[in-house]
Amino acid sequence: MNALTPRGPAWVAIRQHRPALWAALLLTVLSVGCVVAARVWVGSAGAMVNCGKGCTYGTTASGWFRWAENYVGGAAVLLPLVVVAFTAGPLIARELESGMYRLAWTQSVSPARWLTVRLAGAAVIATAGAVLLAATLRWSRSYSQDDVFLSMARSWSGREVYPALGVTVVGYVLLAVAVGALAAVLLRRTLLAMAAGLAATGGISLFFAWVRPNLWPVVKTEGGAEANPFTASSDPWIVREGVVLADGSRMTYQQCLDMGFSKSPCDPGTTPTAATHFYEYHPESHFWPLQLVETGIVLVLAAACVFAAFKVLGRRHG
Repeated sequence: MNALTPRGPAWVAIRQHRPALWAALLLTVLSVGCVVAARVWVGSAGAMVNCGKGCTYGTTASGWFRWAENYVGGAAVLLPLVVVAFTAGPLIARELESGMYRLAWTQSVSPARWLTVRLAGAAVIATAGAVLLAATLRWSRSYSQDDVFLSMARSWSGREVYPALGVTVVGYVLLAVAVGALAAVLLRRTLLAMAAGLAATGGISLFFAWVRPNLWPVVKTEGGAEANPFTASSDPWIVREGVVLADGSRMTYQQCLDMGFSKSPCDPGTTPTAATHFYEYHPESHFWPLQLVETGIVLVLAAACVFAAFKVLGRRHG
């Protein structure tokens, strides 16, 4: 038998979940194909520098590219939820609930090895899918300054695409595997484990989406046009902006709107209380620091969940 051929519990797990594996492969291929096709189309449209039919063609292509970008970005955001539901439910909890795990454990397979094989298999497959989606999306967004239609792609800071543009999506799928395993060994009921895993993974994702701007120090500037973030970065992530008042306090434009003013009365020059503008933002150079910090925290949480899952399994089954 080939050394690379899965054997023992790995072979059993693959045989049990072949339909899910084929479905995952099909969806991944379709997702990648959509982005590649849209990227090629919008790239050919960018070569048309004359307007008329060329502009109409380019605008249509750009619209389809935005759709493909949103589709793959959304798929990457939802991928951890799919992974945690599958890991917590069909992969582990269903085995524990039905008692099928006893058959494996009587075949010289320890509980720890049984869980390790399932976790490793889910982690490898989910990571491969996440890396493929992220690499495809990053490739699709590579363009020169002359590609005016492709330059309409979403900002790197958008929630729709941010996780899929770097290593964060990998951290979240590994967290999903770990959370799913912990929920399964704790609850031992398929539907309960799936619901708990989805709630935990979704809650963690929403929490980090909320605190993400604070994971790395922002750049702070004050002044006129020279302080505008767009003068220092082509695609800044503006976290806060507003005016510095004469007494040194700050007021965001949203606070101006909440007080019943339009944005302009809070601008310097239109009212004596506003002295100058202020901006707090992340330039494009902060993308990787933000990604690595968030991914590191998420991986620590994943490691803690895996450790807890093995502890619970060991206490209950020795």
